[in-house]
This record gives sequence, C-alpha cells and structure tokens, in this order.
Amino acid sequence: MAKIPQIVKDAARDLIDRFGDNFNYLGKFEGADAYTLQVPDDLCIGYPHVYLVKDGKVDDITDSPALFIIESLVEDLDEVETE
Repeated sequence: MAKIPQIVKDAARDLIDRFGDNFNYLGKFEGADAYTLQVPDDLCIGYPHVYLVKDGKVDDITDSPALFIIESLVEDLDEVETE
C-alpha cells in the first residue's frame, strides 16, 4: 500500500473529517501520482475527488475529469458494483 502524502490529506481534510482517512492509490496519471478517498459504499455523494501529486503540489480533480482519470487507471472497472 502506498503512503499517502500529507499534502493529499491536507487537501482532503474536510472529506476526511466526514468520511474517514481511507485512500486508494490509483497509479500514475500523466506523470502524477493519483489518489482517491474511499467513502462508504452506501453513500451517494456525487463525483469522486482525485488528488494528483506532482512536483510537491496537489491538484484536486472532480466532476467528469475525475471519472476519466479513474477509468484510465482502474483495470477492473467492469467488476465494480453500481446501483
């Protein structure tokens, strides 16, 4: 499991306070490390947040670009449960 950089946790502080400190490392996206916060499965909160870390900076990506990043990095998307 990848160690989550503190700058990601700082960027996600409000979400961590509400949903817990449970991140997934997605892999490399355009040279940046990509992370997402795992929220409880029974919640429907809208678009996910993807945190891209490169050169000591973090970008918080949401809306449809976040879905694009996740789809490009997660191999078994067909196996993910949807309602």
